[in-house]
Amino acid sequence: MDLKHLTICGPLMLLVVTAACESKNAAVPTAPGTGAAVQGVVADVTIASPTLASADGAQIKNVNQPVTLTIGSTVATGTRPLTYTIEVATDAAFTNIVYTKSGLAAGASQVIATLPPGATYYWRARAESGSLPGPNSKPRSFTIGPQVLLSTPAAASPSSNQALGAQVTLTTSNVQKTGPVGQVMYRFQVADSSSFTNIVFDSTVPEQSGGSTSVSVTANLNNGTYWWRVQASDASNGVTTPYSAATSFQVQLFNLADATIENNDPSLASWPQTATITSIIFDYALLVDFDARTGANGVAQWPEAGFGAGGIQYSLGLCGNINNHWYCSAPIEFWTGRPIDSAGSPYAIAQNWFYDTRWGPLKGYQPANGELVGIYVAQGNERNYGNSYKERSDVVLVQWGQNYAVNSASSAGRRLLTSKVPSKK
Repeated sequence: MDLKHLTICGPLMLLVVTAACESKNAAVPTAPGTGAAVQGVVADVTIASPTLASADGAQIKNVNQPVTLTIGSTVATGTRPLTYTIEVATDAAFTNIVYTKSGLAAGASQVIATLPPGATYYWRARAESGSLPGPNSKPRSFTIGPQVLLSTPAAASPSSNQALGAQVTLTTSNVQKTGPVGQVMYRFQVADSSSFTNIVFDSTVPEQSGGSTSVSVTANLNNGTYWWRVQASDASNGVTTPYSAATSFQVQLFNLADATIENNDPSLASWPQTATITSIIFDYALLVDFDARTGANGVAQWPEAGFGAGGIQYSLGLCGNINNHWYCSAPIEFWTGRPIDSAGSPYAIAQNWFYDTRWGPLKGYQPANGELVGIYVAQGNERNYGNSYKERSDVVLVQWGQNYAVNSASSAGRRLLTSKVPSKK
């Protein structure tokens, strides 16, 4: 067999074959005594390089892997059907081929193996007539973008088994990010069991500034134990983290009408609220302020109720949850102008506030850091059922050791200012 005149063309566009690529083979010999052409000899075969349908220089996000490459078609003389081979390399010279696939049909789209992100790749194709390969096409490139990674979020607040009131806010630290991250969203879930088979609250919010993201639980929670978790995602890059570890918290619903009032007028819950707590600061002393103390924010200043030769403007009170029941009492008396640090150290409540049996179960009660308590003031002298105008403030539920103030944008709302353990002074 004489194949020395077989010509394989260089790169050409679709349906283009030049005259220079055509040649005639020598006469094809016949099998002795038959006059038939010898099997396996292909005469006058000319193959052009195929076109590539996928765009050159494409920028592909890592999330959009695996990549699909599409070849066009080419032309060849002869009667054998053409098949195609795709090659992918990390360099334009194709010295490091990382993927190859043969036996493809014209116009085929091939899903290639997932490639390492953050790199540029080159690909080419060639047609084959039987075992005869045609020329490779001119290479085209594509770039796989860097990988986007998010760390698993961590539950920040409430912490494990923390006691909360009816208003529950969930807070997570913002996740760590790698790569060209898009909009990060946080999905918060609350369930009534650690298995999360019954989810009672499910909300997704965008990442917030300041290093953490929070959401207010809008579901009506009952007294008892709940669990919460959070998950982060970047939909634009197809990244979703696992959920954080499930963290429990306790709901202790407070209703002043259901509380037991010790050593004070038991009708406290029915009194009109004519004052609003404006700040609660835990420091060397428990510093509680409210608008009616000085007549701030257009609220009338509370007058003193008679007490001996003088008067008492208000009494500072505390509500504690003891054995799943709320008890309240206001034993600390303030006359007009008495410094608010006269409430004493937050560490000495048991000694300075509730030191004998007059306060029932509150005797010797010392709130622990992080414990949910209620703080309020009542007009006049409440101690030992003293003289009062029967007016009170709201009862603010706080976690012992955390400072609160009224949100200036809304007198009904409160925001956490700082989280600190009272200093022992």
